Amino acid sequence: MKTIVITENESNQRLDRFLKKLMPQASTGFLQKMLRKKRIKLNGQKSEPSTAIIAGDEVQIYFSEETISSFRVDSTKKTLDKNSTILDIIYENSDLLVLNKPAEVLTQPDKTEELSLIDYAVDYLIKKGDYDPKTNLTFTPACANRLDKNTTGVILVPKNYKTLQEVNSAIREDRTEKVYYAIVFGKPKAADEIVGYLKKDGDRNTVTFSEQQTAPTDKKAVLNYETLESHGDYALLKIILKTGRSHQIRVQLSAMGFPILGDPKYGNRLINSRMYEESGLSSQLLHSAQYTLTDIKKTFTAPVPPVFEKALKRFGFKDPFLLEK
Repeated sequence: MKTIVITENESNQRLDRFLKKLMPQASTGFLQKMLRKKRIKLNGQKSEPSTAIIAGDEVQIYFSEETISSFRVDSTKKTLDKNSTILDIIYENSDLLVLNKPAEVLTQPDKTEELSLIDYAVDYLIKKGDYDPKTNLTFTPACANRLDKNTTGVILVPKNYKTLQEVNSAIREDRTEKVYYAIVFGKPKAADEIVGYLKKDGDRNTVTFSEQQTAPTDKKAVLNYETLESHGDYALLKIILKTGRSHQIRVQLSAMGFPILGDPKYGNRLINSRMYEESGLSSQLLHSAQYTLTDIKKTFTAPVPPVFEKALKRFGFKDPFLLEK
């Protein structure tokens, strides 16, 4: 029998969800069966899967260590490049790490073996002593918000479960403010609001936009933009994101006739090809510049990356942060 004492990083969640995180290779049905048969108990008693656990509770698991180990996953197998300088830290305290994500990097791991920003962040926190995977049985630091692989800017990484819950709740309940900058092809209005619905094709990892909802699964998407500068066929936009949908800014701007430069999926292929030949631009010029948690009145700001700076000079635009002062 193995006894696990619940810490703050495991507290305030359902018992079955804790067990699934602890032993991800075990099926949900199997874990529920073990609860029914009292092979897993909470504080020495039979408990329902939905029972909420709190710090100080004790979970008794009547499996051998070998069985428990076989249901767990070693999350430390990836080898990181020791010479990597991928982490650009904007802000850090005992609860939260805020990063300026570079282009060409995944926010979170996918099905490939490609290293992601969170892999580097977890490695950093382990080496710094802020996170110990041996004592945190079910909690691993994760990104609270996500950016597409080729989008740059603010990423929030809560260091503990309580902070992750708080940030996720703020995001879910729209208690955040998000500002992006983008360089687009076309001549947008001085300011406008784009409202519509997004339909995602999971197999192709693409999203389509329509002004009317065509199916119950379509997600409403709203953004506002302001044209900061416009030179010829190109414009620098400030975007206030009202909803956070996958590929939202890229799809909505493209649908309005203002594709983001360098966007390989929703951009203008001819313009992108020309930009690549002239300046080597290979990622979309979309940057998450500011992220505000309104409850604590804290704003995190990410300076534009070198690829964006280069494009600003190429088109004769000023740094958007300077334009707004």
